[in-house]
Amino acid sequence: MNWKIKWEEEWAEVFALFFLVVGFIISVLLQSPSLTYLILFLAGGLAGRTYYFKESSQPILPFVLMILGFLLGYMLGNFWTNRVWGIIVFAFGFWGSLQLHRKEIIGTFKSKLFIK
Repeated sequence: MNWKIKWEEEWAEVFALFFLVVGFIISVLLQSPSLTYLILFLAGGLAGRTYYFKESSQPILPFVLMILGFLLGYMLGNFWTNRVWGIIVFAFGFWGSLQLHRKEIIGTFKSKLFIK
């Protein structure tokens, strides 16, 4: 068996596995339902921002794999809240952040609307 990782070809899978483990660890450590939903909302917002920046570039699938890896890991370790509501909160954060970026309500550092 050859366990060598071809970094140029498999970097997305390695990062997706990393985010799966990170999501699992974070969700196991958080035992408060309100904190769990808050973290899911913020993670959805961060995922929406990442998706916004990468949607115009060519390879979008690696970043979608990383986002789904984190969400799957978080849902696997989530014992204290409802998983369906967790996915809904994550999706709402993702959608809200994506819409705010598309309408340029949230500016980026390189945009003209960013206040210095």
